[in-house]
Amino acid sequence: MSGAGTGGDTDTGAEAATDPDPLARFVAGVSLADLSAVFGAGLWAVLALAGGLSQVERALALAPLVVVPLGVGLVARGEFTGLSSRLLGAAVALLPVAAASMALSLVVEAGPVAAGLAAPWVFVTSLLALAGVSRAVERGSIRPLTTGLVDAGLAYVPVAAVALVLSHLGITVWFDPTIVLLTAVHFHFAGFALPVLAGVTGRHIGGFEGAGRAVAGVILVGPALIAVGISFSPLVEVVAVGAFTLAVAAFGLSTLVRAVPSLAPLPAVLVGASALALPASMVLALGYGVAAFSGTNPLGLSIGRMVTLHGSLNAYGFALCGVLGWRLRSG
Repeated sequence: MSGAGTGGDTDTGAEAATDPDPLARFVAGVSLADLSAVFGAGLWAVLALAGGLSQVERALALAPLVVVPLGVGLVARGEFTGLSSRLLGAAVALLPVAAASMALSLVVEAGPVAAGLAAPWVFVTSLLALAGVSRAVERGSIRPLTTGLVDAGLAYVPVAAVALVLSHLGITVWFDPTIVLLTAVHFHFAGFALPVLAGVTGRHIGGFEGAGRAVAGVILVGPALIAVGISFSPLVEVVAVGAFTLAVAAFGLSTLVRAVPSLAPLPAVLVGASALALPASMVLALGYGVAAFSGTNPLGLSIGRMVTLHGSLNAYGFALCGVLGWRLRSG
């Protein structure tokens, strides 16, 4: 990935505008998205300390309570206008209640009540998706990639919310129940957090050119391709995970080399930790894909252990450190 130049993936004047955020409401100078994240962090700590949630469920609860609000706060300022601004504004206003309801759905026994508690998160994430899609339609293109990645992240996140509702209802179609739950995890972190952070990082370093465009393109479509592979073809899954692993590793290296040195100390530490977590996390994902395709276990870890480590690295190492680091930098 290289800096912007003639013909590069640069931001247009409209995209680089510094107008006041058209959607964020403020309380004592703090945006509602950030307040939602603070409230969510407190609730997550209570749920985690109370016990009763598995490791996967704790990581899953972190997404709506902290990661998504911080991610939305990162990308919302001055970048959405018209319909996309109104849609995103509605989502921001509803974030705290919907996120808390979704997290509480993980505490109660699976069934209609849990599904009902998770349903508001489907609505709010659908608003986020519509905001991203409407902004892309207004541009008539996924370009610039820095903006297209953010729009893709917003568009992916309802898949996670729907998967959680299906999991609560025991609707698995032809999948193992664990796969349905892990789909909710996958699309919160690899689907939402990764494209959003790639877009934010790309903007910071001046856009994508050359190989960087290919890396950004794989990050943009990779979560969907992996999901297709898991659903229909182990071979597609292995190929998709392999390409995604290489792209994510390249993105992490680029972040370390080009973005981290230009950040203040605390954001640099957090963003650097996020970038380092990516390759390790994706090696585990690749090991899972190879195991599913070949029946072998190249990493010598159980499938459950690989999934747990992969999820923890994605949730806490990559996503949480990444959104917090970039949010501190932009705040």
